[in-house]
Amino acid sequence: MSKRYLLATGLYCAFIWVLSSQSEPGDFELPFMFEGMDKVGHMILYGGLAAVVSVGLRRAKSKPSAWVQVFVPILFATLYGVTDEIHQYFVPMRHFDIVDLIADLAGATVVQCALCYRWLRN
Repeated sequence: MSKRYLLATGLYCAFIWVLSSQSEPGDFELPFMFEGMDKVGHMILYGGLAAVVSVGLRRAKSKPSAWVQVFVPILFATLYGVTDEIHQYFVPMRHFDIVDLIADLAGATVVQCALCYRWLRN
């Protein structure tokens, strides 16, 4: 990946880290709130992380293999999700949640599948 995409990935990871460092994340009142809305947030955040890594790999000067292009963004986002959940274990009023981790994996997988489908169509 180019330095630009490495920086973007690092900043995105830092953003997630800052969000998860808060003991009481802000309560968002949306008209369509439902049980498990935080899992949707995890899917969106980690899907975005997978997208940044995926685009960075795709635009690299030396093209990675198809397997690397498909699976590294999912693996990276999921492993970062693991580190984030471990980090939250030490944040007051937060905890390690395996369901959050599953949501991270699901978001990264859905976004990566959509990106790969789009790129195959072009």
